[in-house]
Order: sequence, then structure tokens, then C-alpha cells
Amino acid sequence: MRGLMTKTTERIIPEHFRTRDQRLLYLRHVFAYEYAKTIIKPGSSVLEVGCGEGYGTSLLAQTASRVTALDVDKATLASAAAKYGSDKTQFTSYDGGRMPFPDGSFDAVVCFQVIEHVRDDAAFVQELRRVLKPAGPLILTTPNRTYRLKPGQRPWNPFHVREYHAAELGALLGRSFSKVAVWGVRGSDEVQSIEHARVAWALRSGPVAAIRRATPEPLRRFIGGILKALRGAPGKTENWEAKCGLGDYFVIKEQPENSLDLLAVCTE
Repeated sequence: MRGLMTKTTERIIPEHFRTRDQRLLYLRHVFAYEYAKTIIKPGSSVLEVGCGEGYGTSLLAQTASRVTALDVDKATLASAAAKYGSDKTQFTSYDGGRMPFPDGSFDAVVCFQVIEHVRDDAAFVQELRRVLKPAGPLILTTPNRTYRLKPGQRPWNPFHVREYHAAELGALLGRSFSKVAVWGVRGSDEVQSIEHARVAWALRSGPVAAIRRATPEPLRRFIGGILKALRGAPGKTENWEAKCGLGDYFVIKEQPENSLDLLAVCTE
């Protein structure tokens, strides 16, 4: 089983925020970790698949007995281990296929903002299920396709293989788990408005969108910076670190299509 995950440059580095949007995205990710801690029993052994920069691994380790963090990017793992390594964390590289653990190795598994990058998503979910102990939870997040894409549209994010509606994600997870709840992570009205405006900009048709799709990633980022400057670089002049916090995000268990991210909790 190969090719389940591929390396991307879609990483969040907390010290390197340059815009309001980056700050809000980071808060959204941190909220998912904090919410997971309310589901995972204290003292559990936890596997995090796709740990990225490692700040979430450190958060999980506050209540877990041990957190094993996997990622396909060895350089990112080395950086995460140097910054967040402790006697309760282990950062491990793997090839994106079969995970290097026996069946039923962990009390809980978390996988945040990863499955949209995975080509064989069904095999990936089955692998998450394999390393999880009976009755242990899988907690997973992924962007909510409903507000991000038009019907039938491919993801505009170049690193995403696909994105999911709530029902699609539930059906996928239900092939490996008998109990699946698909909820949503929603923001305050202001946060929702900012995110929807950001996505609307990405969805605009015409020459800008064509250039964005056809341009290599480094040049795309450079062009994106120029375009943001031309349209006023929203958020740069406001003190968003003081203005927004984790309290601007919450979980909704009804109508997840109104959320920013889908949040799934799966057992058995």
C-alpha cells in the first residue's frame, strides 16, 4: 500500500504569521486539538497522523501519557522534534503507506487537515482504524467543501486531492467504523465572514484564477502577495492577536454544512 500521502508545503508556523488570515487559520487548527483533548481520556496513548510543525503534538501531550507523531516530511519532523520533543512525544517519519505499528497500538488517533491530501482515502482510513485499539476514538478534521467549492469543481487548493461534503465524509468513514459522527467547526459571525470572503477571492474566475492554477507554487505565492497588496492586504493593520482567540470557534453538531471545517469522531 503506497502513495497514500504526499509531501506538501502547506504548513502553519506559529511564529511566522504575516496576515490576519494566517492567524485565524492557526486558531482554527489549535481549537481542533483543544476539542480533541475533551474527547480523549487523560493518560491515553495517542497517535497523530500528519503532525506538521508539531505544536498540536505538544498540546495533546499535555494530557496524554504519550503522543507519537507521524509525518512524511523528514525535515519538518526534525524541526518539530527539536522544538517540541519531550519524554512524552515521539516524532516518527513514515512513507505515507502502512504505518509502522502493530494492530491496536493506540488508545486514540487524531488526523487533522490531512485526508484531503490523500489519494487512496479509503485505504488510509482503514489504516487509521487498524492501529487503533477497540473502542478508541479517531478524531479527524478536513475543510468543508460546501462553502469552498462549486458543484463538481475540483479543489482550488493545489495540495488537495479532493474535499468533502459532510455526507461524503461520513460515508467514507462508515466503511471502516461502525459509529461515525460528522460535526463542524464554526467561527463567530465575523470569522465566518472573513473566511467566506477569502474563499470567494480564491474562487473568482478570469485571468487571475487562470494564472494561479498554471503558475508554480513559489511564483504563485509571490503573485498572491502582490495581489493582496493591491487589494489592501486585509487584516494587516488590525491587532488580530488581541481581537480574536479560541473563543471565536465552536463545534456544531447540527447542520455541519454551515461550518468551516468538518470534524468527525469515529469509534469501533
